[in-house]
Amino acid sequence: MKTTPSSPKSRLVSRRHFLTGTTAGVAGSLLSPSIGFAGGAQGRGGRGQEPGPALPPIQPAPAQFPGTGRYLYVTNDRGRRVDVFSNTTGEHSLLWSFPYAEPGGRVGGVCADHATQRLFATQLSDGTVAAYDMLTGKIIWRVNTVEKYGLRQPDRLTITVDGKALFVPMNFSRETSGYGGWQNHVYLVLDAATGEKISEIPRPGRPHNSWSGEAGRYMYLGGRSDQTLVVADQKTYKVIKTIGPFDWPIRMFVTDPRESYFYTTLTRTVGFGVADIGAGKVLSDVLAQVPKTRTKYWTASSAGGGAGSLPHGDNPWSHGLGMRPGGSEEVWVLNDEWGYLHVFDTKANPAQPKFKGHVELFDKIDEAWASDTGNRWVAFSLDGKYCYPSDGSVVDCVTGKKTSMKISPSEKLLEVEFRNGKAVRNTGQQGGVYGNS
Repeated sequence: MKTTPSSPKSRLVSRRHFLTGTTAGVAGSLLSPSIGFAGGAQGRGGRGQEPGPALPPIQPAPAQFPGTGRYLYVTNDRGRRVDVFSNTTGEHSLLWSFPYAEPGGRVGGVCADHATQRLFATQLSDGTVAAYDMLTGKIIWRVNTVEKYGLRQPDRLTITVDGKALFVPMNFSRETSGYGGWQNHVYLVLDAATGEKISEIPRPGRPHNSWSGEAGRYMYLGGRSDQTLVVADQKTYKVIKTIGPFDWPIRMFVTDPRESYFYTTLTRTVGFGVADIGAGKVLSDVLAQVPKTRTKYWTASSAGGGAGSLPHGDNPWSHGLGMRPGGSEEVWVLNDEWGYLHVFDTKANPAQPKFKGHVELFDKIDEAWASDTGNRWVAFSLDGKYCYPSDGSVVDCVTGKKTSMKISPSEKLLEVEFRNGKAVRNTGQQGGVYGNS
């Protein structure tokens, strides 16, 4: 992991300023070229599919599964399936797969409940929310939100800590596209046992991302085109406060394990925003810098250079963000434009996270990162040893370097730990640990 001072917190970054005004950094270490997993690359932002090598055939779960071990459940949009990787000893080997509930649309989000051993996933264009058995991949229930509730584009769902309710952001809600009727957009709250509707929660501005607080207090509800955070109670499913506005619309976000501080990427910020949850107050943004040794190659920028425009909707400069498990309480932020994971420590001063270093995801310093994939995400293993930046690579969080291991390229994945055949804990999509250690 290389270190470069972070930007002064008071400085606002414009695209031009960021490209030309970054301070000097230390040249990064050379990394091994990325070798594609057999799953191939997914299309930009998951919206299309790139040609790739033939996928391994779907194999059922082996007889000894799950036993005692840790397994990654990785959605594979190209194969329209979930790939299960064994990670008990850090091997990241493909073990078995099972098909999506619907053959069409890509997955919008995944979450899990270890107590019932269920995996939940949405499929955006199909309008589907489904519950799967973790042990077999069989569908327990499925709901078409368009047909049943008139709500479109179920997105990055999450589940309450007690496993009773799913909070599903409805990106388009009752509009035919995401660009109309923003004030009428909603979250759908479903009974996790049956898929039946419990309630709807108003969430203007294209509901998109969600986070379940590890302490079991709140659900955090974001809109990709809105600058405020909506906070709901995990027991009553009622909105208790809003926080904001932030400087830009909020994107991926997490909280610390105690649910005291909130960290979010912002559409036009290279870094992330911070909020004090108890006080309901937005604090100073935390900005990241890229070494001049990288930015001098302007065609390596994904904002109009070698890789074309940024892949996600509204072109966020930093999209992926996660809280590393395992007690470090590090925030890892993915720089969409330049292909870095910037790492910040929140333990010493959670209101003002301190820059620790960065991980290079690109293969050559003069070329854009992941020009053949639109995935931009940050996920972790349960022990916090590995980070998954969505392009299929596996990063060693201790050394800060990419390993030679590969998984399916995916933004939607999580890890589950089993003991003697029973699930005991799992991660969320971007960190967080739910269950018993």
